[in-house]
Amino acid sequence: MEIKKEIKIIFSSLGSVFSPSKIKAFLFPNSTVGIIWQYFGGSLAWLIIVGMAAMNLRTYLTFPSNSPEVGVTYYTFLTLHGWSAMLGLVPMAALTVIEYSMLKDGMSIRRTKLMSSMFWLANLTLAFALLGGPDMGWYMYPPLAVEDNSNFHAFLNYHGPMMGIAYLALAISSIAQTVATVNLVSDAYATKPKGQKLGIFSAYGVAFAVIIALTIPALTAAELWYTLNILAGVPINTLLWLVLFWFYGHPVVYYVPFPLFGALYYFVPKFSGRPLFSEKWARWNIYLLAIGSMLIWVHHIQTFPVPVPVRLWINLSTLILASGSGLTVLNLGLTVLTSKGYNYKDPVGMATLVALIGFILGGVQAVPLPMFPINPIVHNTYYVVGHFHLVIWTLILIGFTAVALDALRSVRAGFNFSPTTSKMINAGILLWTIPFVTAGYLMTVEGYLGMLRRVIAYPLMFQPYNLAISILAEIGIAGLVMALGSALVEFLTHRAGGAVSVSGSSTPSLSMSYQNESKNIENFKLMLNNSVYGKSSQIKRLS
Repeated sequence: MEIKKEIKIIFSSLGSVFSPSKIKAFLFPNSTVGIIWQYFGGSLAWLIIVGMAAMNLRTYLTFPSNSPEVGVTYYTFLTLHGWSAMLGLVPMAALTVIEYSMLKDGMSIRRTKLMSSMFWLANLTLAFALLGGPDMGWYMYPPLAVEDNSNFHAFLNYHGPMMGIAYLALAISSIAQTVATVNLVSDAYATKPKGQKLGIFSAYGVAFAVIIALTIPALTAAELWYTLNILAGVPINTLLWLVLFWFYGHPVVYYVPFPLFGALYYFVPKFSGRPLFSEKWARWNIYLLAIGSMLIWVHHIQTFPVPVPVRLWINLSTLILASGSGLTVLNLGLTVLTSKGYNYKDPVGMATLVALIGFILGGVQAVPLPMFPINPIVHNTYYVVGHFHLVIWTLILIGFTAVALDALRSVRAGFNFSPTTSKMINAGILLWTIPFVTAGYLMTVEGYLGMLRRVIAYPLMFQPYNLAISILAEIGIAGLVMALGSALVEFLTHRAGGAVSVSGSSTPSLSMSYQNESKNIENFKLMLNNSVYGKSSQIKRLS
């Protein structure tokens, strides 16, 4: 009887958890905080897929004598890694940071159902395309990206018209991301506190939401062009297709970093214990970064026979954008260096500082890339892979971790990480960062020595480098799991004194039950004190 009773309780509990109302609340959150967590969950899911694909392809890179048959599997994992990262993780993470920046400045998301609908549409259509086994790299260069013959298949599982359907699914995914981003800009404008300028965090978030909304349509057009080519025979102009793709393809690498610059501008002064060195620099820098990010896409086609004036523009425009990043580093660096001490013991403070230092370490490698005498030599080598992965592993992932950790503390009143958990998070951040920074520089050295990217067959001399990079990655992954895992476990197991309610502006606030319980605890303390020390002692302690 007892067993039957327990089984009944379990099924009753499951029924409560999976009730239609609970499922609807999970699928379609009706608050700003709920939307943030939904997009954060999507980012985390894509991060796991990206990491699994990366470790699979790195397994093949540890063996220098692979058979030709391995190339198909390797390249499929390479494409899965790239598409999941650039088409899934990047937009989801960018929108999460932008949403959180709005929340921090008192703005809210009004059309929550629209945001949730676009979330599911974007992710499910991308997943559908990935199930086809794309085999041409994340950049989808023609003509291989539309090939389907005995020598090469752009998709391993989709053939004929199904290839066109897959590209249509990608176009729908990018349209959904555009709609979600435009909605954020609209809601930010509609809910902005009257008479106040945007805080530095949300100013960067909203500004680069505009950049996302302006550039993703170029990707949509490129994907629809492939759809029309496969389903209706519309011819493709290779150079024009590349122009469309890279007008999106270069700004996309800034979708997460630049909103995170706003987060760094917000967090660094907080943990430095002083105001930002120059808020004026920071605000003017938005224009430099926003405009510059859309001007330098052409440096991705330097290996094409482009005219000399265009090459000069490549150098000039890239250096202009680099100066904006340099100004950010200078502003934040002076804020830290002129402070009386930086609080790196706080997990958010540690993650913020590591993200800043990591961006410097990864960013300096980009300085020589636009130079014409240098670029053709390293353009297709692991030098480039080392550079952009360093920025991904430090600024993007650790900066995103800083935002996630701060969000955990912000959305639940009274919650904070315990000293033990704080140490575990900080240790995890360092355990991730040190191995991956080392791996990034090993990739750079490989590229300098001539290791080509996007290939599975390589000279034996690079095998020790590839083996070391894979081992370092295994170590580093444990660090990020430890950092985020320990934070989430403490957050989920924390027993608050009461519920957290969300007001109309989606700003977290204590519920009345929490306030009443706090008052009851305080009254109990005063009563106990009075019974032990007497009433006069109570009055003295209160004063």
